[in-house]
Amino acid sequence: MTTGPGTAGAPDDPRPDARPDARPPATPDDVLALGEYTPGGAVALTDTERWPTLDAAGREALDAVRGDPAAPVWVHVTGDRLRPDDLPLLDDVAARLASGSSDQDSPGEPPGWVRDLVARAHAVVPRYRRARDRGESGVASPLTDVTPVSRDDLRRDVAAFVPVDVPLGRVLEGTSSGSTGAAVRIPLHPVTVAADLVLLQHLVTDAGATWEPEPGRLGLMNLVDQRQAFTYASAMTGFRREPGVAAPGMARVNLDPGAWTRPGDREAFLAAQDPQVVSSSPLPLLALARLAEAGLDVHPVALVSGAAHLSDVARSRLRATWDVPVVDLYGLRETGAVASRVDGGPFVVVPGRRVWVEVLAADGTPAPEGGRGEVVVTVDENPYLPLLRYRTGDHARLVRRGDRVELHDLEGRSPVRYLRSDGAWVPSVDAAQHLQAQGMAAWQLHQHADGSVVLDVVPDARGAAGATVAREAGAAVGHLLDRPVTVHEVSPARLGDGRARRWSSDVPGGAA
Repeated sequence: MTTGPGTAGAPDDPRPDARPDARPPATPDDVLALGEYTPGGAVALTDTERWPTLDAAGREALDAVRGDPAAPVWVHVTGDRLRPDDLPLLDDVAARLASGSSDQDSPGEPPGWVRDLVARAHAVVPRYRRARDRGESGVASPLTDVTPVSRDDLRRDVAAFVPVDVPLGRVLEGTSSGSTGAAVRIPLHPVTVAADLVLLQHLVTDAGATWEPEPGRLGLMNLVDQRQAFTYASAMTGFRREPGVAAPGMARVNLDPGAWTRPGDREAFLAAQDPQVVSSSPLPLLALARLAEAGLDVHPVALVSGAAHLSDVARSRLRATWDVPVVDLYGLRETGAVASRVDGGPFVVVPGRRVWVEVLAADGTPAPEGGRGEVVVTVDENPYLPLLRYRTGDHARLVRRGDRVELHDLEGRSPVRYLRSDGAWVPSVDAAQHLQAQGMAAWQLHQHADGSVVLDVVPDARGAAGATVAREAGAAVGHLLDRPVTVHEVSPARLGDGRARRWSSDVPGGAA
């Protein structure tokens, strides 16, 4: 839910039969099967350790979801790991969001917490302590004197961004999917993860929906539609609710037919669980809308879209299907949520969060008010990963209206899919998984109008080893798309800094 939208455009809306629904689940000899998606391959904790605050009623509701006869193949097991002493911290998050305070001394100037973070980072974060020792910036430096950092910096040495004075006993591992390059493993705190849920509640309620736990219904469904994915059922013990009300359940579900045991299970499970809020990216949401038009009986109170650009046409289609608010959320796994909107207007930076946004021109200097440039984020929400001036790779115009900060014409990732020789569509995330598995640091994958495919890659390895893994990456993508792939090993500079260019297609219906 926390990755950004891309360039504008109307998504193609193929017929429901445009993608075959007959692929069986992956088998051990499936050449495209990735080991990390083996069901139960990394189970280490008990349910009590996963959900320390889950009561008997919540456990019963969770067991009903996990044990549903039509449930998908659960690949993963995960819990929120919240302790009783974490819950007051989530109350504070909710109060901060409700207040909408920006904590600014004056409009346009960084709030006090930014100055405090600059000082703290240069005292306890290895990356910035080195900058202090080299005289590049220091504890008293203005934010604009701090050198921006990028995803590549995290990929090379994420530990250099972790404060040395923070106890690490509660680190959770998150993965930034790396749709524009190699995946990055992100250290997360349980309260930080649960705070995203509190924010989601706030945004859905603020959009006019009523989201209260309802027995027999999933509280939240995170929806994907790809060949392989982590799927799991969980309980949201951090959900804000009245005392004595059981924690609602949530599930991460894959619409791909191969994620289900029997034909018809997908529709049966979705109808039985009837999720209140569905969080996804535009293409899976549109796929769910097509299922609803074909008779699937689900009644969400709100939809949340992220990860790629939600066009006006897609938003209208979703509203026409269910007549509920559609929250468009912009952010990154590294930074958390940054901004949101519920209409076709600009994104509004979420007030009440410790997030400060700048827009930088091509030369790295602040763009003039309303000028276009790269979105750069300073954030202090995750104690394990405070970030100063993090380059998102997305571009927009920044407009400040008093305490309200808007991102206009935001350009990030476009939803793109690729056409197989048999007429089936393959989402870009499927290719990303294999390119990451083959050790690619960055890439661009393009399909020409005639269906031919070109892959430009930057391997993590160099020399002969790099050339070998580049060929292997091309072979994996070729097998996935059932087409020959022309592979070019290129320099990082060749790919540029943007995100939207990483996936592209000239095939009608390929680029949304």
